[in-house]
Amino acid sequence: MRRLWIAIFLLGFTLWGGENAASTTGDGVVRHASTIPYTGRPIMLLFDSRTCPYCKKMKKELLSDPELHKIAVQFDLYNIPRDDQQAYTILGNATTTQSLQMLYKVKVTPYVVLLTSKGVKIWQIPGYVKPHVLAAIMEFVKGVDEGKYQKSEWKEYLKKAGVI
Repeated sequence: MRRLWIAIFLLGFTLWGGENAASTTGDGVVRHASTIPYTGRPIMLLFDSRTCPYCKKMKKELLSDPELHKIAVQFDLYNIPRDDQQAYTILGNATTTQSLQMLYKVKVTPYVVLLTSKGVKIWQIPGYVKPHVLAAIMEFVKGVDEGKYQKSEWKEYLKKAGVI
């Protein structure tokens, strides 16, 4: 009987761990962590929910679309599940899922927030966007973080990139 309970516990732990793994794309491009440290790289927060098909699609495209994947690996990408209230530490600042949702006015999923490496918000994207659009926006944010562009130059940049 004891072996049965151990087997059930291990199976439950594996299934629970598998659910968390689903929020982490295959090679770890998007990961879930309660602490988001300073790494010197721009940050993408991806607010999602378990029932959101476009969230899954966006995570898959971060891996499978070559143009998007090329820029995504240059960011620290974190999944923030809206379904689970959790405490976070972002660049040394304590917060919660609810506080983050209020701060960034998250009302839909997927919802992308792009920050500089120092945590300054550059862009928010409510809803799903096509991979080439997300890649262009991420390139711009990376450029702002590196000092190549000013935040106010976004329109010109997106016109040059063929997005608008």
